[in-house]
Amino acid sequence: MSGRLSLLTWPDYIDPRTLRQFEAEFDARIELEMVPSAVELIERMKTGNGTQDVLVPPDYAVRELGNLGLLNILDHGRLPNLGQIEARFRYGRSHDPENHVSVIKDWGTTGFMVRSDLVDGSPQTWVDFWLLAEKFSGRVTVLDSPGEVIGAALIMRGYSYNDTSPEALAGAREDLLKLKRNLYSFETNYKPLLASGKVCLALGWNGDALALKAQGVSVRYILPAEGSQIWEDDWAIAAQTQNPLLAHTFLNFVLRPEIAAQEARYTRYATGNQAALAILDDELRLDEAIYPPDHLLRNLEPGLPLDPEGYERRQALWNEIRG
Repeated sequence: MSGRLSLLTWPDYIDPRTLRQFEAEFDARIELEMVPSAVELIERMKTGNGTQDVLVPPDYAVRELGNLGLLNILDHGRLPNLGQIEARFRYGRSHDPENHVSVIKDWGTTGFMVRSDLVDGSPQTWVDFWLLAEKFSGRVTVLDSPGEVIGAALIMRGYSYNDTSPEALAGAREDLLKLKRNLYSFETNYKPLLASGKVCLALGWNGDALALKAQGVSVRYILPAEGSQIWEDDWAIAAQTQNPLLAHTFLNFVLRPEIAAQEARYTRYATGNQAALAILDDELRLDEAIYPPDHLLRNLEPGLPLDPEGYERRQALWNEIRG
């Protein structure tokens, strides 16, 4: 088997060895196309030029792109390694209950991280994040992603991560406008800023903090006590792919336990592949920042579909905050 695949993904989100191994085994060439945010990934697919073959959308993007007919219906007969996926990520997922158009790549949580060598104290909550942002004004980033940022402000006020009511969003707006004054930037690729010390506080994802720690950066990840988001990123195939057979072969390849474990070691996110989890070192498998204990998991919410009016209200808020 030979050919070319275009992979649409985030910066530094796949182990280069995985790409080399696939290319060598299947006499194929993979071209990486990077996007900085899920918003841009969705827009790229909506207005794409037909070059994408495989992509890595978050759960809510799978729902949106699937509803628009922009994702390929998966042929499970070509994915024998689908059986390696843990049952909770194979059946009943709200965004794709039967793996119709996607399979899990990894999952994680949204919280915040601090440069522990630059920031004193032991922050535990979203309230602490807002207070630290005032103290370290100009050295703070938040994700360039409306769900996570608005969700954090809502949870801090005791609302659901997915709330769309005018009352809840009015409170979130007040807090987000205060926070905006202290931001260095809205930034999804914030790891270099933390590593350099230009930023010492960032709203982001757990795996990024652990990847920085593995590089020797003094970073601590906090999953806020009030609650937060649990999310999932998936492998999917674009509906317009010119090479669906090779694309399925790639998905089946990254579902191999040894490859999924290699990816988990590289990204430091939790794997949904039960066979891969079994072969990970205890250092990763038992790390509560990667695999939170049940009492923390109970406070986490997935991003759920928003009703049209609620979506418009949240989008209007984001445009105001982001503008």
